[in-house]
This record gives sequence, structure tokens and C-alpha cells, in this order.
Amino acid sequence: MIGSIHYLQNNTVVVISGDEEITYVFASFGERFVARLLDILIVVISSICIPLIGSWLYFALQQSGPLQATVGQRTMDIKVLSMDGQKINFGQATGRYFGNYLNIMTFCVGYFLFFTNDKSQCLHDIVSQCIVVREVSRKKITVVEEYKIVVNERQ
Repeated sequence: MIGSIHYLQNNTVVVISGDEEITYVFASFGERFVARLLDILIVVISSICIPLIGSWLYFALQQSGPLQATVGQRTMDIKVLSMDGQKINFGQATGRYFGNYLNIMTFCVGYFLFFTNDKSQCLHDIVSQCIVVREVSRKKITVVEEYKIVVNERQ
């Protein structure tokens, strides 16, 4: 089955992939803010040893990895998805990382875009075609095939 994504009202996103239907809500500004603070703390400590490359790889490898989230994001139970509901690739994760510099260069206006759009995206999310979500529910989808019963008639 090919996956699909449905953006519903009330900040809800439903992703159907394989035999699962996963319901998410967009991560709140507070969740994203706390996750960012935790990640900055980790990056600052690691950047003492490896400048810029360390922080870029920290974000890009984790967000494009199997868990789709940094340590801070996992702590807040949020993760990053592409606009089609799938895992983001390394290029998108790299775009998100460097897109944060656009937020800074616009005097943080890029972060405030979060409050002005229906998908709760900051500038770096828009540029990299990503959404940040928190999973609400997950359920298995059972596919039942319909069978047409043909009755042979005698004449």
C-alpha cells in the first residue's frame, strides 16, 4: 500500500503507511523550545571539540536517522517528518540545520512564522519541506479483501 498524509483540522495529521495509521498533532512552540534548549546544551558541549561540523552532524544525522529526532526532541516526544509524512532525508535535515541561520539573520522572525501558518512551521521547516509533530495514536489497519460469490445457475 502506498502511504498518504492527511492534514485535518485541530492541528492533526494522519499518516497511512503500510498497515499502520498514525495520528500526530503539530508540536507546540513550548515543546520545540525546550527540545531546542536541550539540543543546544549538547551541541555546545560537543562543539568544544569539533566546531560547526559537530553541531551540523548532530542535528542532521539524528533527524534523518531511524528515530527522526534529536535527543532534545525525543525528550519532548516530538519528531520531524517530511511534508508527505515520511522520514526526512539527510539533505532535508541539512537544510533544516542551515535554515536556522536564516532565522537568526531575520532577527528571529523565522521562528515567529510558527504562529502564522496552519502547519506550525518555522522558516527552516518551510525551506526544508518538513513538519514537527507529536504522535497521538497508532493503530494497525486490517485490509479485508472483498470476494464476489458467484452462484452457478442451472437451466
